[in-house]
Amino acid sequence: MPKTVLMFSIKSKNIRHLNKVFFVAKNREKYYIHKTMTQETPIAGIFIPTMNRVDFVIRQLRYYASVKCPHTIYVGDSSPQEESEKIHNEIKNLGHSIKANYYYLPGYDSWQSHYYLIAQVKEKYICYSGDDDYQIPDSVTKCIEFLEAHPDYTSASGHAVSFRLKQSGPYGSLKRLADYPRQQIEEETGSERIKQFFRTYFVTHFSINKTADLTSHWHSAADIKDRPFQAEILPTSLPLIYGKSKILNCLGFVRQIHDSRVIQPSTELDWIANPDWPQSYILFHQILSEKLAQKDGIALEEAKQIIKFAFIYYLAVHLQRNYESANPPKPKYSFLRPILRLARSTITKIFPFSRYIYRVHIKPKMSGKKEMHYEISRTGSSYYNDFKPVMDSFSLPS
Repeated sequence: MPKTVLMFSIKSKNIRHLNKVFFVAKNREKYYIHKTMTQETPIAGIFIPTMNRVDFVIRQLRYYASVKCPHTIYVGDSSPQEESEKIHNEIKNLGHSIKANYYYLPGYDSWQSHYYLIAQVKEKYICYSGDDDYQIPDSVTKCIEFLEAHPDYTSASGHAVSFRLKQSGPYGSLKRLADYPRQQIEEETGSERIKQFFRTYFVTHFSINKTADLTSHWHSAADIKDRPFQAEILPTSLPLIYGKSKILNCLGFVRQIHDSRVIQPSTELDWIANPDWPQSYILFHQILSEKLAQKDGIALEEAKQIIKFAFIYYLAVHLQRNYESANPPKPKYSFLRPILRLARSTITKIFPFSRYIYRVHIKPKMSGKKEMHYEISRTGSSYYNDFKPVMDSFSLPS
């Protein structure tokens, strides 16, 4: 148990108004008005583990307050005592504008802080947010509604983007926006889903999950020593064995890329060379295989083969990326690039609308997907309204 638990929670109701239609009928000068029907929608717990990044957490809390987030925030802080008090005081200052629980967790490692916070969540649904990231509350609600209506899905999220600031830290001028791509996985069996998952790997606890399911998945990793296996790969793989994963057509979450993010092993080979890796892999392989065999009703040996070769594919892709990053291939026809850039710049100056037509209509049809980093910055886009409060929260005053 943590040495000190400082908690502050405001209870409020989250009511969704449905069928907001008023029927008025005149019958012998009498009017009959059918009143609005209401139905309570489940809310989620958004859990935020953090250490030594107080300003990022405060920025995120203020964002949730600014958009009147109906979901409950759970912050687990492993910072020194004097730093942790800043977050606790911020929650007090925000008052009724936010629902938040704060826990001081000195000495907790990544898995311990995640698992402790997950165990505190009382809501039916849950999602993770890095201390420097943002979940979009309206999209969290849409995902909950989707999962309530589709029991064969275990997780759901919206599209995601990342951003980098010109300055280091939580506030500054925007330098770059980029898509943060993830694939939805809708195969019918756990075997096919886990194969597809390791081909298109992404972190599923950014998505909305059922709290009971996520608690079980993280508990499964308790005896694994290697951090990437324990605090990411195993708990993020298990949801795909049990059900499908959906990407809804909305902005789901926003990630900040900066130089003070958690440092991972520089290459997959460095990770494999970790002394804890062999035994951790054995446990990881055993747990996934047993869960898959049980879910799909197949022999354990068959499940072991499926997991082994799915994970080999994952390693092969990442090792290839490591090699290409260290030995980038020489681009073909590089002499044409300055000419093409000049031509593109000239065309957009003469025909300013050509950029809009290409990026909004032509390129999405060619690639089969939208450029979210462009869509969220375009004022006419339906995604802009969700991104604007995020941008306001990190932008420096002009």
